[in-house]
Amino acid sequence: MPYIKQLDSLRGIAVLLVVLSHWVPTPASQTGAFIGVNTFFVLSGFLISNILFQNKIEAETAGYDKLPVVKKFFFRRVLRIFPIYFLVVITLGILGENNIPGIKTELIYLLTFTTNFHFHYLKYFGVYTAHLWSLAVEEQFYLVWPWLLLFLQRKYIPVAILLFILTGCISQLFIQDSFDYLATYTCLDAFGLGALLSWVYTYQLQSLHRFFRILTYIILANIAIIVLWLSGLLPVTLPTRTIVSLFALWIITYVIYNSYRNKKLRFAFLLNNRKLIAVGKISYGIYLYHFYIPLLASPYLKHLQFLLPNFLKPYTIILYAIGIFSGLIVFSWLSWRCIELPILRLKSYFNYQTPKPSPEKSAYTA
Repeated sequence: MPYIKQLDSLRGIAVLLVVLSHWVPTPASQTGAFIGVNTFFVLSGFLISNILFQNKIEAETAGYDKLPVVKKFFFRRVLRIFPIYFLVVITLGILGENNIPGIKTELIYLLTFTTNFHFHYLKYFGVYTAHLWSLAVEEQFYLVWPWLLLFLQRKYIPVAILLFILTGCISQLFIQDSFDYLATYTCLDAFGLGALLSWVYTYQLQSLHRFFRILTYIILANIAIIVLWLSGLLPVTLPTRTIVSLFALWIITYVIYNSYRNKKLRFAFLLNNRKLIAVGKISYGIYLYHFYIPLLASPYLKHLQFLLPNFLKPYTIILYAIGIFSGLIVFSWLSWRCIELPILRLKSYFNYQTPKPSPEKSAYTA
């Protein structure tokens, strides 16, 4: 699949919504964070499935063993996710309970990517680790999804995707509080919807226009249902995560469909914005570090207020916000250039290159 820069723009928007929710916690910003996280889930479902589908086709066409593909997939995910994640987790562990309340209990869950279930069952968020739950969900999804897509027969893949979507959707009907949204099974609709787009893009590319049109009708119907529900004229509506994921899927499909046709995008000023694309490229670091930059900078707020001239003192908070945001961008960019990018170059040792054919395998026929 060719690189589509507008997907980085969507990443940039999603991560900025999350940052805003934690830096300026209001009901509106919390909604923005929910939108941002689920956009990441849908994007992951699409991009990861696309990688797996491409390698599945290559392996089945030539009769190659798929197990090396699974191994290389996991190695490549480790190279992308683990380095700065464990840098953060180990640093928190070294700082200890006195500096990071709750870390003694949370550490084992952070190290095993099960933080979401820890928070879910105990009904609380870690003071310094609240945002790491979504990475646990992503890793749990990665553990299961490659085996299904690579080893299921092609005709059963849409069924598996539909089951994921229905599992996520139905499980949300039993949600009693916001902590229930942290359970992995309530997120499967977001991943499944992204995977559905990938399946259409890979196997039914000629139907991409029809898929987008149907999705548009679903979105319009969904808006009508929400309006009726808010008006009290309809007793039920779709689960919240499913609604958000459908809207995210519609936007992602719009980007991919128009990229495929080489058509000019609406809102191109936003989706083609170089700064937003740059933010999207370093969005993983921004997501990991944004919790800690204000904590490191907050002791200097009083000093800033003291040092500023009188005419700037009323704008202290604004200048402070600009300062910590700039610091976050610089720190995340340095992390990308000095840690993430050098490690990602090691992916060349785990390319999805074609292995020798297994003698017992025959050529794939669609």
